[in-house]
Amino acid sequence: MHKTSKGFAFVAILASVFLISGIARTAAVTRYLHVRVSNPANHELVRVNVPLELAEKVIPAINDGKLRDGKVSLGDFSANNLNLRAILDALKTAPEGEFVTVQDSGDNVRVAKERGQLVVHVKDKDGRENVDVTIPWDVVEALVSDTDPNQLNVQAGIKALENSGDTILVRVSDHEEQVRVWVDSRNSDKE
Repeated sequence: MHKTSKGFAFVAILASVFLISGIARTAAVTRYLHVRVSNPANHELVRVNVPLELAEKVIPAINDGKLRDGKVSLGDFSANNLNLRAILDALKTAPEGEFVTVQDSGDNVRVAKERGQLVVHVKDKDGRENVDVTIPWDVVEALVSDTDPNQLNVQAGIKALENSGDTILVRVSDHEEQVRVWVDSRNSDKE
C-alpha cells in the first residue's frame, strides 16, 4: 500500500471513529421535562427539572388521587359514544390546518394541526388568561394508549417525549401566574 493511501485510510478510519462516537453521544443525550410556575405578586417560584427517564420510572410509583399506575383519571370527562383512538388516527393522517375555532364574547379557542403537532390555543378576550398547548402526535397517541376512555397514560406520554425535539408543551399566563412546561436536553431551566 502506498504511503499516501495508508495516511488517507488512517484519516478515514479516525474520522469514522469520531463520527460513530459522536452519534453514540447524540443518541445518549438525556432529555428533561421542565415545569416553571411563577407568581411575581407573591414572589413565588417553583421550578422542576426532571430527566424524562426518571419521570417515566417514578410516575407509576405514585398512586394518589386521580394518578394511579402511571395513568391519570380525567374525572367527569366522558368519551361515551366516541372512539377517541379512531378520531386521533383520522386527525393524524389529515392534512394540516385549523380544525375548530370558537369565538364568543369571552374567549377565542383554536384547535389545529401544525408541523405534525396538535395545537390548542385559548385566549381570554379580557386579557386575564392565555393558554397554549402544543403536543407532538406521537405523544398524543401515547397518552391514549392502553387506557380506559376517561384516562390519560402519563407514563407512555413521557416515554414518547424522549423522541420529540425541544418543544414547549404548555404555556399559561394570567394576571397572577405564569406556567411553562417544556422538554429539552438542558439539566436546568435557565434559558
